[in-house]
Amino acid sequence: MRRRSVLAALPLGLLGLSACGPDGGGEPAGPAPAAPVEHPEPVQVGELAEVVEYTEVRLPLEMTPMVVVDPGWTAVPLQLDGIFLGYREEDDHLRFLAVDQDGTVLWRADRPLSCTGYVLTRGAQQAPIAVLADLAAPEQDGTGAMTLTAYDLRTAEPLWGPVGAPGPQAAPGLVYAAPTAQAMGERGPRTALSGVTGEVLLDEADLADGRILGEHLGALLRTEGSELLASGAAGEELWRCPLPAGVAPDRARVRGTVDPTTSFAVIGDQDSPGAVIGLADGRVIAEDADAVARDHVLEITVVVSGTTVRGLEDDGTEKWTHDDPEPLQLLCAGERLAYAVRPEEGTLVVLDTNHGLMVHPYDVDRTGPLAVPQVFSADTAAAVRLEEQYFVVTTEFDEDFGLRE
Repeated sequence: MRRRSVLAALPLGLLGLSACGPDGGGEPAGPAPAAPVEHPEPVQVGELAEVVEYTEVRLPLEMTPMVVVDPGWTAVPLQLDGIFLGYREEDDHLRFLAVDQDGTVLWRADRPLSCTGYVLTRGAQQAPIAVLADLAAPEQDGTGAMTLTAYDLRTAEPLWGPVGAPGPQAAPGLVYAAPTAQAMGERGPRTALSGVTGEVLLDEADLADGRILGEHLGALLRTEGSELLASGAAGEELWRCPLPAGVAPDRARVRGTVDPTTSFAVIGDQDSPGAVIGLADGRVIAEDADAVARDHVLEITVVVSGTTVRGLEDDGTEKWTHDDPEPLQLLCAGERLAYAVRPEEGTLVVLDTNHGLMVHPYDVDRTGPLAVPQVFSADTAAAVRLEEQYFVVTTEFDEDFGLRE
């Protein structure tokens, strides 16, 4: 099998806990504190994004007959209910663009350059919402407080906010924590917000024996002693189960992102593998896991632990195993393939999710950088990365595929 080089800039950290303003702890946007943008309100668009000629992008062969569009994103987008939301960097601001899986740009909204943190979750009646960070008007010291505003993900209708953020994002979903004076970027107690109202759902300081691990699609995930539990928007308990074996309660965390199409999450700690938990019902999907992804075409769950990759059927039966020479970092799965990276080599590994065999899904007669999938929708639309750009491979078939030179 011939190795494929992956761009050095390929994002290996899939969960970027970003912030907005001076509390973010990241690189400053410029020599002066960021200021609010002049027109932060979303603008509806309703137009097809710029179409990319299939000859200009080296896609996996399964994707080549589909329409590909370029929203101009410069960072990997998030996805919920078939809508992708990402941003691109302009000269003096970020421009967020929501794109339907058919390639239609639904709306755009501008934010300060430092406000890269955003969340997709569910609000009232389980509607998909986008929560964007912003900066309030500067105070006397020249800095503005971070605020959060929620919008309907499809229509951009304002739903709540702006509300003051308790601090930068500290865990997946609507979970925030203010920095402390301690060294090494230590954060204070975490606070979870409600996707329905934007109000405080739970403050970690009020927990006698537990920690907030994240918020996902309206459910709050936390520990209580040696147990893991989830509660709903009204505080009602949804389920509880023991923490995975070997995971200390004070070190438990969500490893990586949580795919909204499955709600499968890896609960572990910094030093040891965890278990794949279905956040919808608390079901244990798999033990000994570093990362998880789902191929909806073949209905196979792909689990990575170190150098081992497993393909699991819905009843937990192990369909196949792949042993790699290097620990793998899983990117995503979809369209009968799973994509992973060998971080030390900087190479891409692609596995057939039916048999677990390494494959080369790109046209061998073409040269140039590969477009590597990063995020799939349940309907197999995908956000792919090509160098420093992110395109959307839509659900729409290109009727002119193969007819143009």
